[in-house]
This record gives sequence, C-alpha cells and structure tokens, in this order.
Amino acid sequence: MSRRTPSSPPASAADGPAQPQETELKLALPGADPARIGEQLAALPGLAGVRVSEQRLTNTYFDTPDQALHRARAALRIRRLETDGAPVRWLQTLKTADGASGGLSQRGEWETPLADHALDRTALQATPPWAALDADGALWPQLAPAFATEATRTLRALPGADGSRIELVLDIGRVRAPAATSVDGASAELSVDLCELELELLEGQPDALFALADQIAQHIPVLPASLSKAERGWRLLAGTSHAPRRARTPPLTRQMTVTAAAQAVLGEALGQFLDNLGGILHADGSELVHQARVGWRRWRSALWLFKPLLGAHPLPHGAALGPLLKALGSTRDLDVAGLESLPLWSDAYVDGDPERAEQWQAMEAAVLAERRIRRAGLLAVLQTPPTGRALLQLERWLHALPQAVAQTEGAQAPLAQWARERTQRLHRRLKHEVRELDTSANAPEAPGANDHASEHQHRVRLLAKRTRYVLQGLAEVLPERRTRRWAEQATELQTRIGAARDLMLLATLLEPIGVDRAILGFLRGVAAGRLADG
Repeated sequence: MSRRTPSSPPASAADGPAQPQETELKLALPGADPARIGEQLAALPGLAGVRVSEQRLTNTYFDTPDQALHRARAALRIRRLETDGAPVRWLQTLKTADGASGGLSQRGEWETPLADHALDRTALQATPPWAALDADGALWPQLAPAFATEATRTLRALPGADGSRIELVLDIGRVRAPAATSVDGASAELSVDLCELELELLEGQPDALFALADQIAQHIPVLPASLSKAERGWRLLAGTSHAPRRARTPPLTRQMTVTAAAQAVLGEALGQFLDNLGGILHADGSELVHQARVGWRRWRSALWLFKPLLGAHPLPHGAALGPLLKALGSTRDLDVAGLESLPLWSDAYVDGDPERAEQWQAMEAAVLAERRIRRAGLLAVLQTPPTGRALLQLERWLHALPQAVAQTEGAQAPLAQWARERTQRLHRRLKHEVRELDTSANAPEAPGANDHASEHQHRVRLLAKRTRYVLQGLAEVLPERRTRRWAEQATELQTRIGAARDLMLLATLLEPIGVDRAILGFLRGVAAGRLADG
C-alpha cells in the first residue's frame, strides 16, 4: 500500500504512525474555455517552460445501496491511469474527509496498486478507517459501482514558497452517472462537465498553495471550490448538482477555544457564500443568489462576533469584492420584486380592467428583461481575475487565523462564556434600537422625519439579521430556550420591517426600467399605507 507524503510534520514514534494526508486547494475556472485553458496556464509567469506531463484518468466510485460510505464522508474508488508510453495502471484509493475550508481541504488518503479493476479487500481492511467503517464486514459484499469520472489531466511539479513542493493539476472531463430507467426500459446517462485546477501540497506548509494560487489568480479568473469529484457524483445522482447551499450549524462545543470557534463559524459562512457563487456560474436560480447573500451576511455577522479577537489579524482590503456584492444585491432586488412583492398586488391593481392587465404584463416583461441583464452582469463580475483573487485572499486570511491570533487575550478561552457575553450585548443593543424606533414613530412629525425613520428602520433590520445569524451560529453552546426566543424575536422584527421596506423601495427600483407611471403610483400608495400601519 502506498501513501501520500504527509504535509504536516511526521509524528514521533510514541505517537504511532502518521496518517497519510492529502492537502489541496481546489479552484473552479469561471468562464474558462476547456480548449484554451491549458495554453493560458502555460503562458503564465512562473509556469512558462515548466515540464508538463499528461494522464488520462477514469475513476469508478463504489458504495453500498444506502450510501454508507458517503454518509460517513468517505470515498472509495478504482482509478484507471493511462500515460503515453507506459502500461495502464490501476489504483485503489480510500479517502476520508477530515476538514475543508472553502477551496482548501485536508483528507486522509490510502492508495494501493492493483493488478486490474477489481477491489482489493485485503488492502482495504488494512486501512484504519475501513476497520471502523466495516467492523463487522457487512459493507464489503454490498459495494458496487455508483458513478464515474473521466478526465484528461495535465500535471506540473513546482517549487513553492519556503522550500515547499506543489503539484499543479488541470483536470478537464466530466462526471458520469446512470439515470433512472424509464417505464419503457430505456435508460440514459447523467453528466456534468469538469474544468478545474487542483494545487496539491507534496511538501511544506499549506500557505504555499495560497501563494501559488494568488499568482495564477492575477491573470486567470478562479473561484475557490470545496466540492470533491465524489461529491459531484453524488449530487448528480440525486439531481442536486446546482442546488443552493443553505446555512449549516457549525460543530461547536462549550469547551472549544474561541479561536477554534471563530475559524469554524467564519469558515462555514464563507463556504456557504463560495458554494452558492459556484452554483450561480452554472444555474440561473434566484435561491442561489439569495443564499450567496445570506452567506455573506453571516460572514459579516461572524466578523462582528469575533471582532475582539481579530485586531491582531486585519482582513485583506475588500474593495475588489465591491462589484460582486453590488451585482448580487441588484440581482436579488429584481428577484424579490418579480417573484415575491409584485405577484401579491397583481389582482388588486388589475381588478378586471383589460388595460391595467396589459400594463401589468408589460411591467412583468420589463422586470424579466432587466433581471437577465443583471444576471449577465453578475456572471461577468464572477469571471474577472480581481474577484477570484479577493475571494482567495479571504480564504488565505481564514486559514492563517489560528496562528495569527494565538497570543491575543482570550483567544484560548473556552467558548461558552464568550458566546453568552457577546450575544447578550447584541441583544441589548437590538432592544435599545427598537425602543428608539418606537419613540421616533410616536413623536410629532418634523422636516425630514420620514427619511430619518427609513434609515433607522434599515439599521434595525440589519441589526435583527445580525442577531439571528449570530444566534444560529452559536446555537450549540447557548441556552436553548433563551436562544430560540431571541432568534424568533429577531426574525419577526426583520420580516416585519423588511416587508414594509421592500414595498417602499419597489417603485424606486422599477421606475428606471420604464414601468407605467400608474403602476408606480399604485405601488407608492400601497407602500405608504403599509408604513403608516406599521
């Protein structure tokens, strides 16, 4: 059985044998032409003239009918490897998912040469993970092919920073899975394309991967990507290849350090943001845009939560992400208008009048056309080098967080007390702002009062969102009853103010795209009435 070279220092004899580990940074290539991307890479500074080797890979992934390995976050495959001038090689690989942050993943990996395409049970049983996965031997007889990947792979061995060694891999191919058999007995094949870079650490520290990725990102659009090829296969089978990535509860404990919690909470939020950006590249779904913005707001909320810890570790300058965030916001505005706000008022406006029905239909067509324009703008921003580079810098910052703040006061303190104090402070602030908002609403109207009230409502709404996201992120370590009550209060407040504000801004949003003035007047009247009632 062969092993990957561990990227971390070897364990001492007292610690036992080191686990073989694969450390890699995976990058999607937004907008790349598979026929040209190899030439573009070869022309980059630092890559020109580097020797390139080529392989043809076919990987068959195995699991049980109930996906026992997938549920355990493990993957078992047989690889058929072809290299010009060399005999075909067969390799059996078992991988376990130890951890991932955006594009950077660290996994256990055990690799065994095979004589042919049949699984080797003896070699599998010799790996510690398999002994735990199949302690009673029940899984082995159930293993069967689930899906396959095929790719042409080009490889470059490169020196990295601080004496590291990196393998730069370009994979172009596809993931294939059998489709369900139809009633007439016919079957088809499902597939999704692959075009991605993998930077694998052969020796040295993981930051060297980010340094090389940054060099590439200065010239070629990239996007940190967390999905393995195995996970792509499972999503293909499930019909969820481009499904939105919703918030997940980070795996926190009351005893873990504040630093470890910060990396977990921030990493989960950034992962949600990046995964949905990846989905946007391949599917036109309003929920992908919405969940990307949720991920970003959760990221910003987590930055507030751990702000006392982060003074020693300043964030990268975020100006390069401005166009992306603006494009996400403008696209989401049209989604809310077209899919949520306007349908509620269609019948009230038309009221059986054919002329009004025609005006409303023209407005709906204008909104749809404008949304297409905004989506095209969003895709264009995602396919620019500055966007990918800025996202990589966030990943790099997050990876360096534990070491950068190690000596900061409170960094190694248990999470539980920190979480209670920070959430109580946030809740007190929200209560204060709500009281101020209520006081303003009952005060005599003064010049400019409406504008001031609108701004105040917006601040309260954002604070309610922050409160909800922070409470959700820390749910595992906070008192359950109080946390649920506070979260429900924040959600109700956010929803109530949000509905009024969405209506108030709707006419302003629609006016530039040429919507009939009668509709604009109607929407402004509805908004004024809702605000007065609120």
